[in-house]
Amino acid sequence: MARKRTGVCALCGGIERENLFEKDGYPIGRCRSCGLVQVGAELNAGELEAIYGEDYFKDEIFDDYMAERAARLESGARLADALARIVPGGRLLDVGCAAGFFLKAASRHYDVTGVELSLFAADYARTELGLRVLTGDVTEVALDGERFDVVTMWNTIEHMADPLGAVRRVAGLVPPSSVLALSTGDASGPLARRDLSRWNLMSPPHHLFFFTPSTLDLLLAKAGFRLRRIVYDGVVATAGPLASNRGRRVASLAGLGNVMTVYAVRTASGTQTPSRPRRLAARYLPLGVTLRRGRR
Repeated sequence: MARKRTGVCALCGGIERENLFEKDGYPIGRCRSCGLVQVGAELNAGELEAIYGEDYFKDEIFDDYMAERAARLESGARLADALARIVPGGRLLDVGCAAGFFLKAASRHYDVTGVELSLFAADYARTELGLRVLTGDVTEVALDGERFDVVTMWNTIEHMADPLGAVRRVAGLVPPSSVLALSTGDASGPLARRDLSRWNLMSPPHHLFFFTPSTLDLLLAKAGFRLRRIVYDGVVATAGPLASNRGRRVASLAGLGNVMTVYAVRTASGTQTPSRPRRLAARYLPLGVTLRRGRR
């Protein structure tokens, strides 16, 4: 099916782009103004909803996502425990919560709410885990008047039709000094730099945007957040000594990896000037100290 192409950058509105390649029939380009790499074709809400049906969780991407419940609850508990050391309690919003496994684990520390585009996954979270999950895009779901102390977006922002609009909506749901934690692939990382077209996270139409520290920093600044810390997973190779656990630990300390976890703080003054993060910045400080300094 022929798709309507777009040359407009979703981050800065720039109209000049470098056409990079096509992947699975989707044009991939880089904005000449801000550097954001994105799919250059428009997908409407109906198309996105169809992508994340039951098959996505059972056949297309995962063997059986729901069957991994125990392992995903355990992984979610580690994330939630780490987050609770920064924000000890309060209300948490998880955007793109999928089947709700992280949300369930986080409910030990927080009063939790989730937002999920997939009706199939959201129904599972509600019926099987007893969670409060709203179905739809975060820019549209009924959250007006609600306030949250911490927001998470784990491996979600790259899937969104309008990532800047989503983070701006989140900014309107939290008071100043609140924490936003998100994770996404790093399109400037070692694996992506070797061959962006064959990068394991270059997977349209599931992934529509491919961020770097600089473009993510710009997005956060435009939405009223100040980036405070980037932590990498240390995955810089799929084979050889650098793929070992020790290699990953070293790479993580060096500020390298395939996936970056980003912590940002909501500011009181709205749109910010990007902080131009350096890969090694703040890696020696405990995360809580880094964030507390940013709240001044």
